Amino acid sequence: MSQLIKRSTVSLRREWRLFDRDHAQSESFLKLCERMIEVGEFLLAHDVARAGLKNYPNHKALAQRAAHALCKAGSPLIATQILEELAASGVNDVETQSLLASAYKDLCENTTDNEKKQGYADLAIARYEQAYQRRKSLGAEESAPDNLYYPCINIAFMHFVCMNYEKAREYAAIASDMCFSILEKDDSNYWVRATQAEAFLLLGQIEEALDAYALAVELPSAKPSYIASTRKQALQICSLYEDESIRQRITNAFPTLGIVACSGHLIDTPGKARRFPQEAELIVRAKIEEKLDFMGATCGYSSAACGTDIIFLEAMADRGGETHIFLPFDKEEFIHTSVVRGGGDWVARFEKVLDDATSVHYVTNEGYYGDDTLFSFCNDVMLGFSAMRSRGLDETPNLLLFWDGKDGQEGGTAEVAKSWKETFQEPMIINANEVLELLDQIEEPPIPRGDTKPIFVKSFGDTVTALRSVKTMLFADVEAFTRVQEELTPQFVEVFHGGVAKMIQENNCKPEFVNSWGDSFFAVFDDLNDALKLAMGMRDFFGNGKWPELSETGKLDVRISMHAGPVYEEFDPLLKKRNFFGRHVNQAARIEPIVLPGSVFVSETVAALISYCYGDFDFEYAGNLELAKDFGAYPVYILQRKGY
Repeated sequence: MSQLIKRSTVSLRREWRLFDRDHAQSESFLKLCERMIEVGEFLLAHDVARAGLKNYPNHKALAQRAAHALCKAGSPLIATQILEELAASGVNDVETQSLLASAYKDLCENTTDNEKKQGYADLAIARYEQAYQRRKSLGAEESAPDNLYYPCINIAFMHFVCMNYEKAREYAAIASDMCFSILEKDDSNYWVRATQAEAFLLLGQIEEALDAYALAVELPSAKPSYIASTRKQALQICSLYEDESIRQRITNAFPTLGIVACSGHLIDTPGKARRFPQEAELIVRAKIEEKLDFMGATCGYSSAACGTDIIFLEAMADRGGETHIFLPFDKEEFIHTSVVRGGGDWVARFEKVLDDATSVHYVTNEGYYGDDTLFSFCNDVMLGFSAMRSRGLDETPNLLLFWDGKDGQEGGTAEVAKSWKETFQEPMIINANEVLELLDQIEEPPIPRGDTKPIFVKSFGDTVTALRSVKTMLFADVEAFTRVQEELTPQFVEVFHGGVAKMIQENNCKPEFVNSWGDSFFAVFDDLNDALKLAMGMRDFFGNGKWPELSETGKLDVRISMHAGPVYEEFDPLLKKRNFFGRHVNQAARIEPIVLPGSVFVSETVAALISYCYGDFDFEYAGNLELAKDFGAYPVYILQRKGY
């Protein structure tokens, strides 16, 4: 698929960084947003649309694109809110109705509550019916019949997943006839060809469906996000057929974006075990390129240490793919600990892959200070980001490892392999021992670029005494606390402080530290899962409770924020016990004031970790939001339980 090989995401991100947000016309926002949606950068597309709406608050198309991007990113609930507000303002065009129906369709798929599932299905069908009937009523006046296939096929799909097969096939047959008529005039429209394929699949005409899908994905207009959307719906249909081979055959008809995370051994240093000698570089590079070809890789996630990481990033760049780089701490210290040790031109190559990267993420902007847990944390965040991207495109990410199969140090390849297998499928492994055997058979080993002499580097941090470790911080306060009457303060303390204490005990949450003042609560956790359980428990307990004497609404809606990162643990002379400090504590605190009452807002780091390791929880994207006290703008997500 040529359109999946050369990616434009790097230039799009740079274009957005240089974009004149204060003076740009609405159409400029819209065009950039649509281009980002096409390549699957849904969260960034939403941010562009939201920025445009600040300048043009009543712009229908920008609101539609913002909601559409959220749906594609896996946040249909917030998308419905945007679209329902748009419809309530009097915008009831076909596009808005169809997008709203699509959002309800996604909610129907995602919820685990059967009653809600049927309710969302009914809402989706009703909205699609409104769009379908409206287009029919427009007639030739707006050339509407050429677009009737879209709501029609989705009505068929919704009836099919609700097991109303007769109704589903009735609408599928109508949609199929529409597509035939359009394709006779123009056979280059991706969505028409894909709709024709879906109609065949709903009608049970599997061979015809396979042929039509194959034609669709080869069209020049077939964008990665289009293909992902089509594949997702096709596989949902296949799951309802008793013949399991149908799903596999349909799966094979679609290319995927090829999302690959990579980790592996660093170049050997003096005195250490022989795992990746310099002279093995060309062999390893050839094997990495072979695996990338096999996986159809176009989107790579990695750190950037000398050895496997940099070779992978260079290979991805040579393929025209995206590269997303994750560094565990300050760049200069990372170079010192993980790059310069390779000798030769590894530092120059490191700078080049960073310059060429689609994005560069720092787990923390602080130094290393001898804290090896940052390497583990960086790996988890990196793998979480790959999982988040895969979620938006409805595919399973891959993990590529160059590894000798042995246990290693904290944050090493063995740890990554074990963690990945607990969440996804087996990683794809290039066996380091086989590479060494192959290297030993070569009389004159291939010479890699640059000087081959490794450099022994002493690590930072030997004299640092302050204890630093990765923790999860939770802040909470009660909305409208200032309106509680003074004489009811003892009762409020009993409800709020007592309620939180009881939840900690009942949920067996184990905070490392707790503190409170007035209506505010602060806790630090070693285990992210404990923090997630307490946050959702607090939200539901106070939001669903009844305290009419304390609040006009009878509820005590809490605002809860969470962030994870490396923080300092020191003795607090004021509290006479240990306390936690640092920028990541501050970031968690700065999120809390912008939280919607009754909600839990989490940082992108927490969202990434949820995507990777915590299947009981989910999230929706709230946007790239300005945090309190001029802390800056950061991506923020709304926490929820899996299945809405």
